Amino acid sequence: MDSSLYKDVVTPRGLKYHYYYYPAELGKHTLLFCHGFPSSSSDWSGIALYFKEQGYGLVIPDMLGYGGTDKPADPAMYIQSAMSQDIVSILDAERIEKVVAIGHDWGSASVSRLANWYPERVIAYAFLAVSYSPPRSKNYDYDVFLARLKQKYGYELFGYWGFFNRDDADQVIQDHIESFMSLLWPYDPKYWIDRFARTGGIERTLHEDWTAPLPAYVSEADKDVFIATFCSNGFVGPTCWYKTVLRGFSPADDDKRAYPPAGVPVFFGAAKNDYVCLPSLGYDVFKGEHFTEGQVTTKEYDADHWLILSKASEISRDLEAWIKTFTG
Repeated sequence: MDSSLYKDVVTPRGLKYHYYYYPAELGKHTLLFCHGFPSSSSDWSGIALYFKEQGYGLVIPDMLGYGGTDKPADPAMYIQSAMSQDIVSILDAERIEKVVAIGHDWGSASVSRLANWYPERVIAYAFLAVSYSPPRSKNYDYDVFLARLKQKYGYELFGYWGFFNRDDADQVIQDHIESFMSLLWPYDPKYWIDRFARTGGIERTLHEDWTAPLPAYVSEADKDVFIATFCSNGFVGPTCWYKTVLRGFSPADDDKRAYPPAGVPVFFGAAKNDYVCLPSLGYDVFKGEHFTEGQVTTKEYDADHWLILSKASEISRDLEAWIKTFTG
């Protein structure tokens, strides 16, 4: 994305956020894009270019811990209520009253918490790969959660969270960065079942220095940029998104939050070849009593978890068609 369109803002917490901004043409909505782990605003490049050409406004931050945004090492800084306030500070800086909020991976959690804390600032919500994330109870127990998933699906799905919760996770990843790249962007999405999703799988894979070819949507240049970026910035900030949950900060923060307002438009784009964030997990969430009939538009893509990279054109067209359903 054009580097000249990036700006910086310091939030009320004293944190610098780096973000891409493009103003909307008259009559067009502004879209807020929130990326996940371990990424940056540039992951949205293909989708952003489409909407820029259509005249939509764009706000695309490097989320906390990433890119040109500050990277505190304290997991308590990553509670979602505070990061939601940070995002709203960006909107305030650009005098944007309301946005269509779109998230991928952990960015979907950020969009979820905007629904909880600042619903008056959001026109509609879109979730890609990861669905709306209900507020966690302050009694949230990770081990119980994993056991329930293993009983239902045959493996824990989120066993890798325990590794990211370790204080040495950053160094281990740095020491085995080529292996981490192969694992992060799997040539065969089924690799994730044993090497990522199961408890202990990621540690075993990294220490084996296991590697595999890159998928078609990732070039060698992409790989080089990723390695250079994260060797410089590290994974301390990114892994704090996991630590804040497993160390109790996030569940205490989430407790007693509300759901999105009934009837507000929701889009869910599922990745049918994602073996961690299974489409069925999202479908189950949206069947809940908090969502009304007809509120949720769903699409399923023949893609792994990184559908915003591999299916950018298709997703862009589907999102715009959805946006037009609630645009007067």
